Amino acid sequence: MTESEPGLCGGCRWARAVVSARGSRFLRCGRADDDPAFARYPALPLRACAGFEAERGAIDTPPPSDAAHAEASAETAIPLIERPPPRQVAAPPFDASTTLLERIGGRATVERLVAEFYDRVERDPDLRPLFPAELGPGREKQSLFLEQWLGGEPRYSARYGHPRLRRRHFPFVIDAHAAGRWLHHMAEALVAAGIAEAERAEILRGLGPLAHHMTNANEDVPRAPLTNEPLT
Repeated sequence: MTESEPGLCGGCRWARAVVSARGSRFLRCGRADDDPAFARYPALPLRACAGFEAERGAIDTPPPSDAAHAEASAETAIPLIERPPPRQVAAPPFDASTTLLERIGGRATVERLVAEFYDRVERDPDLRPLFPAELGPGREKQSLFLEQWLGGEPRYSARYGHPRLRRRHFPFVIDAHAAGRWLHHMAEALVAAGIAEAERAEILRGLGPLAHHMTNANEDVPRAPLTNEPLT
């Protein structure tokens, strides 16, 4: 159906304008609210309808036949769908060629962030048991991963292979509470590391879904620790 073929609904007093979440406009049958015999969203173009009632002054003639409808001028047709204007995408407030890692201050900032984060983990009685007894290797791995994730050199992948974070976390029973605590400490660490608010928000938008993707408490997953072989 084209915009020049609205069918009868375009001139019917029962037609109700509906605007979608994306801004598109279309019609539904208001008479269907009281009479189930009428389809709420009729297939269009509608050539004939027993319940057609034109708006006063809008259409003064009986509903057109198929032949008459085919000959109707496009100028008198009522558009069914109004396409929304193209979305205006605002320019980013930073140079798109600059990585997030560079914007927060590079590798040194990541190392401060990880140090602040792990200091908080060590003091958390709920989260600390989920981490290995020796936190040194974890600090190093997280620094390498965050550096790569923020747009830096792929030093993590070069040493450990594909991140596959969810698989690497299977040995640890992680529930939603633990994921929330992890994000809480990371949010505090971002502030303590001196990272600006805009960059903190951008980082947390990415880490939020990632942290909750690690939850596996009620899942039947392999709990054996991975070997030191890089994952591919």
